[in-house]
Amino acid sequence: MRPTATLLLLALAAWLATLTAAGASAMAAFTSLPKMGISVAGTEEFFAADTAEMGRYAAGRMLAPVFMTSDWVQFACSALAVGCTVRMARLGAFGGHRLARLALFAAVGTAALLLAFHAWRAPAMNADLLAYWQAIAAGDRDAAAAAKTSFDGAHRIADGGFRATLVAVLVALAAFPAALLPGTKARHGS
Repeated sequence: MRPTATLLLLALAAWLATLTAAGASAMAAFTSLPKMGISVAGTEEFFAADTAEMGRYAAGRMLAPVFMTSDWVQFACSALAVGCTVRMARLGAFGGHRLARLALFAAVGTAALLLAFHAWRAPAMNADLLAYWQAIAAGDRDAAAAAKTSFDGAHRIADGGFRATLVAVLVALAAFPAALLPGTKARHGS
């Protein structure tokens, strides 16, 4: 059972690291690039003098592959975390405090469900983002505004889900040791 417990711990840690890396990248790029007054070749006419919006566009283009990779890593981590948790629960490997076991099960399940919801909504959100980029390339302000409005609404929901997933994975990591290992009193029969 030790290899499964180790794999569960590694899956949760990798999931947390992936969420943290993607979030930190987004915060850094979307905070700094709009303030730098950068210019993206081929979009100068569309954005005119709005270098802040051009910076957000550049940040989105730059980080799109990072977010896609983050999603795929999360899918793998989620599958491992759920699989290991179910296997260990079925074999009675969680001998720790009942509340810790419940917290672990709820947190892993919640994180997996939030990721599944993101996977269900992501194609439409990505289509809106691609439509926005294509409208910018074509110089079509109306189409760009419509696509951006649709994307921004979906992004707010995705951001909330991202943050909730981060909290759920943190709770799972915190509950894992207490769910796995019996307390001192339980081991000594007191």
